[in-house]
Amino acid sequence: MGLFDGFLGENPQLTPRVALIAGLIYVSDADGHLDESEIGDVLRVVPDRATLEAALRYCKQNDVQTFLQAAAAMLTPQQKLCLMLNAIDLAMGDGNLDGAEQQLLMQYAEVFEVPEQVLQPHVQTFMIKNNLSVFGPC
Repeated sequence: MGLFDGFLGENPQLTPRVALIAGLIYVSDADGHLDESEIGDVLRVVPDRATLEAALRYCKQNDVQTFLQAAAAMLTPQQKLCLMLNAIDLAMGDGNLDGAEQQLLMQYAEVFEVPEQVLQPHVQTFMIKNNLSVFGPC
């Protein structure tokens, strides 16, 4: 425990619902900043402000590796896949997947033991869904 850890408050319990939101927050923050629009994107997935606040506190107090190990031990295979798919959709929502997001998603897949061949058809679907250029310029 660090000298000033008491100011952070109690470390929120990682429940499956908190894990889902925390997983989305870590991906949204992969580029080093989390803005209000990204918080709004997370809330569209799970419209629960109290759980969002718990997840934000969890993320401030735990690095992504700690999160991944705890979530992998707690979540069911179906929950892991659901988290992964929501994280991929969130990361690809702006039409591009930057290197930090891609690297983090690959870590999720590895730690959650979700094979690439399971994710591949979903990623293809997200690529088609988010390619709005097929409608021409705005």
